[in-house]
Amino acid sequence: MSNQFMFADEASQQTTKLPTEYWKILIVDDEPEVHAVTKLALNDFNFLGRGLKFYSAFSGEEARQLIDEHPDAAILLLDVVMETDDAGLQVARYIREQADNHFTRIILRTGQPGQAPERTVIVNYDINDYKSKTELTAQKLFTAVMSSLRSYRDIMSIDQSRHGLEKIISASANLYALQPMNSFVDGLVQQLSWVIGGAKQTLYATSNEDGSTYKVLAAHGEDSKVCVGQTLRSVIPSKALSELEHVIANHGSYYGDDFVLLYCRSHCRAHGSVLFIGGLSRPLTADDHHVLQLFSENVQLAQDNVVCLEDSDKFLARLADQLMLHHASQFNRVLEQDNEVRLTYEIAQRVVADDAETTALAWSLFAQARPLLDCATDAAAAVETTCQQRVARSLRALAHGEHEATQSAHRALIERLERWDGLGLPEGKQGSDIAISTQVLLLTEQLLEWWESGISDDDITVRLNDEKGRYYSPKFLDVVIKALPELRKI
Repeated sequence: MSNQFMFADEASQQTTKLPTEYWKILIVDDEPEVHAVTKLALNDFNFLGRGLKFYSAFSGEEARQLIDEHPDAAILLLDVVMETDDAGLQVARYIREQADNHFTRIILRTGQPGQAPERTVIVNYDINDYKSKTELTAQKLFTAVMSSLRSYRDIMSIDQSRHGLEKIISASANLYALQPMNSFVDGLVQQLSWVIGGAKQTLYATSNEDGSTYKVLAAHGEDSKVCVGQTLRSVIPSKALSELEHVIANHGSYYGDDFVLLYCRSHCRAHGSVLFIGGLSRPLTADDHHVLQLFSENVQLAQDNVVCLEDSDKFLARLADQLMLHHASQFNRVLEQDNEVRLTYEIAQRVVADDAETTALAWSLFAQARPLLDCATDAAAAVETTCQQRVARSLRALAHGEHEATQSAHRALIERLERWDGLGLPEGKQGSDIAISTQVLLLTEQLLEWWESGISDDDITVRLNDEKGRYYSPKFLDVVIKALPELRKI
């Protein structure tokens, strides 16, 4: 190896054991000695509690393969002249353009600066540092790697925060869609873990009704997928477990050497939530404490809003059940007073006699809710739009209903756009997968609309024949067509 790359003499240091997590460093150079001396110079390097792990390539082709295999590499130490005079420069272009990796920091090292002038390279290639091997001592290499790692940390922190914000914005836009809280809190937790400084694990756990158990609702970092749904006590370290009861009992907080426990007080229920952040790489500042306090207050307010909406849904479902019970207790009177219920009952009697009364009772709810679900245009109903999200939110209350008629009405509202031939929405149900009670309610609505428009029975028969096997069961329509004159008299 050329003496150009030998480092200046410095005091020797004892090799330390590398920690269990590493910053990945890619070394690309055609001289094996360069790899060896680079690893020797950085063998005791440590940043934010992590050492370095090295991966070597000895040509441009090997470098491209290494880049593809390790897109999460923090630094690329790249030689310019290898199998060709510009092999390193082509690798730099590859990582930015073909691999689309704009995070890895590129430190270009050259023993022949005349062949790749610094000004030209900096202007034409997206590299982050340029070093001549003749000037690169071990200390200067250490400094270059440290500054590059800091840049990489900041870039990744910004990117992680961006992803977290995207999830928060998306969840905020869909706040009233089904199960909104998981995505909302997950985005907040992800962003928080990086704002605080790259914590290894962040958990957000909510309590059950009596506060006896706290289950993890959102997690980010180590074992995040495993932790979600588990009790907080079963997934946090023992040193945090010993402080958990005190934090919950006092609705307070605890700041340990490398972890935080923070109680998030609820304003609508007796028990709130707990935030755990573990594996901190640095002591928290007053600003960090302020951020955590804001999180505990605001995320709990968001969850309180969702809880209140869920309570409202359950209340409305109970009212719907009570209405169905009231109508059922006076069913004969309802049939005499409400021709639409009677029409539904007569159709149901012909195709689903055992459930005819339940289906007829369901009409009352279905007819009230159905107009609320119409979108501005037919096209809007064909895709998952804001309109469809509003529809899902509108139906949530009935989903909690326990009466059979409430459940039939809810199912019919969900299946209102499904088709017998499987070309409907939202699930593409086909044939008997669509409830017969749903078909009865939808056809009742259709007949009422046609009769109100003055369409004759002959024209209705033509239309129903045309819809056989498309929107409705052919056997079901045969029964309805045969009974059409009697049904119109109702």
